[in-house]
Amino acid sequence: MFVRTRACVLATGFATASYLVVVTLQVMHRLPYTQQPLPDAWLIAAFNLLVLNIVGSLAALLADAYQASRQRLTRLYDELEHAHGESLKLNVEIQGAARRFVLAEVVAGVTHEVRNALQGAFGHLWLARRTGRPLSPEAASHLDQAEQACESAMRIVRTTLDMARRPAPEREPVAPADVVRQVAELKAVEFRRDGITLDIDAPDTLPAVLGSHYQLLQVLLNVVGNAQDELRDSAGRRQITITGRAADGRVLLEVRDSGPGIAPNVLPHVFEPFYTTKVGGTGLGLAISAGIVDAFGGTLIAENRREGGAAFRITLPAAGRLSPA
Repeated sequence: MFVRTRACVLATGFATASYLVVVTLQVMHRLPYTQQPLPDAWLIAAFNLLVLNIVGSLAALLADAYQASRQRLTRLYDELEHAHGESLKLNVEIQGAARRFVLAEVVAGVTHEVRNALQGAFGHLWLARRTGRPLSPEAASHLDQAEQACESAMRIVRTTLDMARRPAPEREPVAPADVVRQVAELKAVEFRRDGITLDIDAPDTLPAVLGSHYQLLQVLLNVVGNAQDELRDSAGRRQITITGRAADGRVLLEVRDSGPGIAPNVLPHVFEPFYTTKVGGTGLGLAISAGIVDAFGGTLIAENRREGGAAFRITLPAAGRLSPA
């Protein structure tokens, strides 16, 4: 680390020593003078040595500062690379979850309409069998084939719906404080870039919650990301606060921001799929987050704070005491 600093110091010391040796040898008449020394030669020599040492010291300090800045830049670059890699992995998972959520919503809507149509067809087939004159064997065969086709279509619809549904996530004890710290690490570079201050008050003593570490991380990243989007263009104080506390067997995580808050006409719809006020937004982030929290027996609500800004509150059941192995 201090190679350049030592080099500057050694060079300055060597130059000073060499100058003094030459002057001493000239005074002892071991070396000839290149010209007759001036009356104030010692004063000039002392001044030259002072300038030389000042320049050498400044060069050493600059070399040290340069080396320190390079190391700091390297650390920041490594941190950025790590955060970028983690963000890419999380983005792949989040995009996959979004696609599954969209597919489930679309298939559910289509299934509902197709099921209504098929039930109507079943009703007409039943009426055709039981009203009017007895059917000929050929007509009865056609009705049987139509009924079998409707039943096959109904089975296909049910199978498609089952495939589109996301499997129920496995529940395991998750430490909320660890998830909050990971969010802070993943967002550190972006927050520095956007001039956002992140305050965390989630003690390690918070009880574990029943859920999935990754999915709780996904929820917090979605909520914090929305707060970041609101603050990015804000002219005032830019601050996000994540707090955690336990009460009545549940853990409450709250994300607050110092932004303008949520418009009153938007607030009732923030968790609706495909509802968004952002240009290019999908309107799925908060809807997916609410679905994840609901799957783990919790709630996710949004509100405006009287002090200003928005607050998102996640409530999850605490994990019970694990039985000893």
